[in-house]
Amino acid sequence: MSRYALIVFSFVLLSFQVAFAQKDVSLGQAAALEAEGRWEDAANLYRDYLKKNKDEKVYDLLFNLLKENGDIEGAESCIKEAIKFFPQRVELPVVLYNLYRQNGNDKKAEKQFERILKNLKANNSDIQRTGNAFMYSKNTEQAKKVFLKGRELLHDKSAYGFQLGNIFLQEGDYEAIAKEYLLMLEENPLNIPRIQTNLAALFAKDSANLIKSVETNWEKLYKTNKNSLPIAQFGLWLYCQADKTDKAFDLAKQIDRTFDHSSGATVADFASDMDNAEKLLAAEKAYKYIIDKGEENVFYQRCLLGYANVKYKAFMQNPKNKKPLDDLLKLFDEILNKYGFLRDNFSPIMQECELLAFHAGQPQRAVDILSQCIASNSFSTNQKAAMKLLSAEIYNVNGDSWQASLLCWQVEKDCPNSPLSDRAKFFKAMLSYYNGEIEWALSQFKALRASTTKLIANDALEYSVLIEECRDDDSTFRAMQWFAYAEREREYHNYDKAEAYLNTIMQSYLFHPVFDECIYLRGVMAKEQGDFDRADSLFKELLLKYPYDLTADDALMQLADIAQNQYNDTALAKEYYQRIILDYPASLYVTQARKKFKQLEK
Repeated sequence: MSRYALIVFSFVLLSFQVAFAQKDVSLGQAAALEAEGRWEDAANLYRDYLKKNKDEKVYDLLFNLLKENGDIEGAESCIKEAIKFFPQRVELPVVLYNLYRQNGNDKKAEKQFERILKNLKANNSDIQRTGNAFMYSKNTEQAKKVFLKGRELLHDKSAYGFQLGNIFLQEGDYEAIAKEYLLMLEENPLNIPRIQTNLAALFAKDSANLIKSVETNWEKLYKTNKNSLPIAQFGLWLYCQADKTDKAFDLAKQIDRTFDHSSGATVADFASDMDNAEKLLAAEKAYKYIIDKGEENVFYQRCLLGYANVKYKAFMQNPKNKKPLDDLLKLFDEILNKYGFLRDNFSPIMQECELLAFHAGQPQRAVDILSQCIASNSFSTNQKAAMKLLSAEIYNVNGDSWQASLLCWQVEKDCPNSPLSDRAKFFKAMLSYYNGEIEWALSQFKALRASTTKLIANDALEYSVLIEECRDDDSTFRAMQWFAYAEREREYHNYDKAEAYLNTIMQSYLFHPVFDECIYLRGVMAKEQGDFDRADSLFKELLLKYPYDLTADDALMQLADIAQNQYNDTALAKEYYQRIILDYPASLYVTQARKKFKQLEK
C-alpha cells in the first residue's frame, strides 16, 4: 500500500509541476508579445489563460494592457468579470468607476458609484479600503460619501474622523476639520494622543486658520463639558500650540482646582513644558504657583529647582543687567542649603558656580564649591568631569592656564572616548588658541575634526579653516594672535580689552583676511551689550564688504534675529532668512533658516 501511495503522490506532484510550467510559459509568452508591441496577441493569451484559471493578478495584467492600448470596452468587460469572481476585492468597483470617469462616461460613473454605496456593508475593513481607493485616485468627494455612509452603517458618528479630516483639509474647510476632531474627542477621549499627533501635523501645514477654528469649537464644547478632564486637557494642549500661554496657565489652574484636588500636578507639568519650550515668563508664573502652595506640596522641590533654572536662563539672556543677580544667588544658596550638595542638585550647583565666577566676581568661591563636590562621593563620574571642565574655564579666565590644562587632562583620562573627553580636548585647543599658540592650536583642531560629537567637530573645522585662511604674508600668525586675544576677552565679557585688540589689527594692516571676522566679532559684542542699532550696522557693513566670506551667512542670521526679535519686523526677517536659503545653499544655517521662514509665513 505504501508503494502504491508513493506512486500516486508522485503522479499528482508531476501534474502540478506541469500545470505551473504551462502557466509560466503562457504568461511568459504574453509578456514577450506585449513587449514586442503585439498587445492584441498578448491579450488573447491572457484571455485563454483566464478561461481555465481565475487568477486576479492576470486580470490586473489584462485590464491594464487593454486600458493602455485604448480598448476601453475590453477593459470594462475584464474588470466586470474580475469583480464577479473576486467580490472580496472591494477596490475593483472603484477601478471601474475611475475607468468611466477617465473616459467621459459620467452617467455610467454616477450609476457605478451609486452601486458601490448600495453594496457597502457594515464591515470596517471594506469601508476603509473602499474609501481609501477613492482617496488614492483623488476622488475626495466620493471618498467622503463612502466614509459618511460607513459611519451610518456602523452606528458610530465619530468613525473615520481622521480620514474625513484629511479630506476637509484638501478642501480648505477648517470648520469641518475642527468639528470632526472634536467629535472624536467627545466620543472617545482615549483618542487624544492620536488626535493631538494628527492635528499637530495639520497645524504645521496651516496653523493660523486651523488653530483658530479648532480653538473656537473647543471653547463651545468645553462650556457644556466642564466636568470632562480629557476635554480640559486637550484645551490646555491646544492653547500651548497656539502660543496662548496666559490662557493655558489659567486653564491649568482650573484643572488643578477641579480635577487634581489642588495637588498642582497639571500646573507642574505645564511649568516644565514651558521651561523646555523657553517660554520663561509662563514657566516662572507656573512654578511660583506651586511654590506658593508651601513646602508640604509634593511638587515643591521640583518646582523650586525649576523656578531657579528659569530665573537663571532669564538672567543669562541679559547678563548686562546685574540687578537680579544678588536675589538669584540667594535663591541658589537657599536651595543648596536646604537640599544639599548632591547629584540631584547638579544643575543648580553648576549654575550658581557659573554666576559666581563670571558675573559676581567671586571665582575663588566657585572653585571652592566645585572642588568640594569633586572630592565627595555624591556625584557621578560624568558630573565630576563636567565640574572639572567648568573649573578649568574659571582658572583660565583668571590667568591659570596650566591648572586649566591639568583639569582637562584629568577629564580625558576619567571619561575616555566620550563627549566629555571631546569637550576637554576642544577646550585644551581653545586654551592654546586664546594664549596665542596658533600653530599648536591648529594641529589640535585638525585632529578634532573627526570628533564623534558633531558640534565639536563643526567648531574644530571652523577654527582650523579660519586659522589656515588668515596667515600673514610671512606665514606667521601675528594678526590671528591678536584676534584670538580679542575672542578670549569677549568670551569673558571684557569688551573694552577685546575692542583694543581688534583696533590693533585694523591699524596694523591695510588689508587682512581676518578683517571680516573682526567686523563680525564687533557686531556680536554690540548685540551682547544691547546696542542693536550698532550691531545691525556692523553686520550690514560685513555683507557689503565681504559678501562671499565665511562670516556672511552668520551675519545674515544675526540680522534676521535682530529684525525679528528686536525690531519686530517680520517682513525684513523673512527677507534675511530667504537670502540664506537662496544665496548660501551650502550654509549650515539653511535648515534653521527655512524653519524660521516657514514659522514667520504662518
